[in-house]
Amino acid sequence: MTAPPVPARQSETLYPVQYLRAAAALVVMFFHVSVLSQETWGLDPRRVDHVGAAGVDLFFVISGFIMAMIVDRPGRFDGREYWIRRIARVAPAYWVITFFVFALAALAPSLFHSTTADVGHLLASLFFVAADVGSGSTTPLLVVGWTLNYEIFFYAIVAVTAGLFADRRLLIASGVILGVVLAGIALDPAHPSLAFYTDPILLEFVFGILIFRTWKETGSAGFGFAPLTVFSLGVVLLVAQWERPLVDWRPLFWGVPAAAVLYGGLGALTFRSPFLARLGDWSYAVYLTHVFVITFYVKYAIPTAPLNELPWQAHYLIMTAVAFLVAGGYYTLVERPLSRWTLRRLRSRAPAATLPGAAVDAAE
Repeated sequence: MTAPPVPARQSETLYPVQYLRAAAALVVMFFHVSVLSQETWGLDPRRVDHVGAAGVDLFFVISGFIMAMIVDRPGRFDGREYWIRRIARVAPAYWVITFFVFALAALAPSLFHSTTADVGHLLASLFFVAADVGSGSTTPLLVVGWTLNYEIFFYAIVAVTAGLFADRRLLIASGVILGVVLAGIALDPAHPSLAFYTDPILLEFVFGILIFRTWKETGSAGFGFAPLTVFSLGVVLLVAQWERPLVDWRPLFWGVPAAAVLYGGLGALTFRSPFLARLGDWSYAVYLTHVFVITFYVKYAIPTAPLNELPWQAHYLIMTAVAFLVAGGYYTLVERPLSRWTLRRLRSRAPAATLPGAAVDAAE
């Protein structure tokens, strides 16, 4: 089978990736619902839906895939345009909520256990730096922002290797990541920041790069396995570990199945659903805002009548609907306008872009 064409026009959408982004955001939300419910009502911690956190691993694999696709596009690699797109895509929506958390911590500190309105913590969060903020923690003001610190670190590795060494296949970038992880395993750094930036979870970006290279060269059939089989195997492997706690070798237990889900999904999820694709558009907003939705619902809405009489399935359905509605509003009113404004402002100060296409880039 010939390799599938790489989308290069703004009107094209890589639908399987959009669907999987929505699914990843949803299962991360379910993980936080499970954890928050346990913390609030003292339920059995062994029953926490730990594997929902594997949505992060799927996000990282997808990110590796998308960056490999972007860098592989025809034409000269434009490092400035690359960073303009990355900043416009990730930063504005995150910064708005980070400032919101900082304001809440300043005005209503009783709402938080350990988060304070510390200016140094704010700056580290805004610049995506995994800095030690005390007690060995590198968590930013918005707790889920730790994943964005990894994303920016990965983007920087890609920019340096593709820009300085014309590493369009991201072989050097993959080698750098592997070297960093091996160094972390060998040295076992005690400093929280060094431990963060050498964590094996970085390997999941390499998984995504490998999936793109294979997908491009062999098409959705891959190594001869039916895409649906590979996709189903990845899902089964994840579900089989439903209550496995977070482990040191997360890339093995969750990253490899997540890679199978993406690789198989590229060939199995080929149907076109504008509705599901739109949920994929909202996935970043879901990721940024869902903690506020579920915290309010679990702590304040569920204990009130008549909600306290509903079965847990109904609560999950309500939280899912509300989380995506809030995310849809945030995407429409904040994320998309700010991203486009930032893109225009940064481009007005830079030479014209040389990288063609924006559809897949914008979807990342």
